[in-house]
Amino acid sequence: MQKRHLPPLNALRTFEAAARHLHMGRAADELGVTHGAVSKQIVNLEDQLGFALFQRQGNRLALTDQGTRLLKASTTAFDQLGYAIARLEGEMIAGELRVSVPSAFAEKWLIPRLAKFTETAPGLKLSLLAANASYDPASEGRLGDTVDLAVRFGEPVWQDGTASLLSHVGSFPVCAPRLLADGPGLGAPADILRHTLLLDDPQGANWRRWLARAGLPQAEPARTIYFQDFNLLLAAAKQGLGLCLADQITAGEDLARGQLLRPFRQSIEHLGAYFIVLPALVTPAARAFADWLEAEMQMGQEWPAQQPDPDS
Repeated sequence: MQKRHLPPLNALRTFEAAARHLHMGRAADELGVTHGAVSKQIVNLEDQLGFALFQRQGNRLALTDQGTRLLKASTTAFDQLGYAIARLEGEMIAGELRVSVPSAFAEKWLIPRLAKFTETAPGLKLSLLAANASYDPASEGRLGDTVDLAVRFGEPVWQDGTASLLSHVGSFPVCAPRLLADGPGLGAPADILRHTLLLDDPQGANWRRWLARAGLPQAEPARTIYFQDFNLLLAAAKQGLGLCLADQITAGEDLARGQLLRPFRQSIEHLGAYFIVLPALVTPAARAFADWLEAEMQMGQEWPAQQPDPDS
């Protein structure tokens, strides 16, 4: 249907209210009109469309298949229009914002900066959900209905969201200071092979890429341990269990405090990257938070590495 043939906006608004409540009387109360006016608008809309939107199931009102699809489309359209007008009017950021983030990203990068955002939105109810928690609705490539924005590390493939790049990741080996003092030492990249390598991917693809970058394309480490959670990976590295590949986003503070050291300058671009994922319907709060994340990340790109990469 072309835009010029759309039904009257008032009829669609009446339908959306009636379909949401599944009750003509409640829709009439919401819209400030009579029950008869709501019924008349629905009948006229059905006549114009050429199919039924509601059906009776005993004393209950139910939607037809076409009515269900039209309810979803009209609710999204009215909400998006309302959000757009709110942004034009400069409405204060308020309501609820539900953000799903990887736990390591939240702990190491987001939380130390979060007060900057919350101070600009005192009326906002913010909820942070851990992306690696079992209840996370954004797992397995889906955002779900209970998340307004997600930060994800990996590839930009989501079934019900739109991803935009937040930051590429430059990865380099890090270890605890005790690893340099005890054991076989780390005088040259080849010495890494005598240590345990801590993996953030089961096959060790990123470590193989780094070893090739350091001139060791066929190298095999003595031992490896895989960690599904990046926080556990960093904790193991800080305890001296081995070396892991880290980056300035999640390990910058530990490097600055000397809890982790960067023994070699070589770095690689990680196979994954950080993305902001937004649903089709973006609230003003989610848009403001996404803009703030991008601005903060751009500022963070100016952090100096502990040792410069010779090819940078």
